[in-house]
Amino acid sequence: DHPDVGKMYANMGRVYGNMSSVLVSQGRYTEALDKLTAALEIHLKALGPDHPDVGRSYGNIGNLLGLQGKHAEALDKHTAALEIQLKALG
Repeated sequence: DHPDVGKMYANMGRVYGNMSSVLVSQGRYTEALDKLTAALEIHLKALGPDHPDVGRSYGNIGNLLGLQGKHAEALDKHTAALEIQLKALG
């Protein structure tokens, strides 16, 4: 049996998200945003635009942008996250 490549790819996105947490704790926001953006791109490709993990990725980016004082951009990301989560609930 071959492993589910899509699932493995999505797990890579989670690893990037975890890396971003460490970078945020070090105050390395630009690098953290790069990792979160990579995670979002991976989740979009592996899981599709309506998957809850994509919503979480948008929310994580929104949190980071809020920490940086980029409130309008943060709100946009959180709005995208909410829309995806609501679709997932049906």
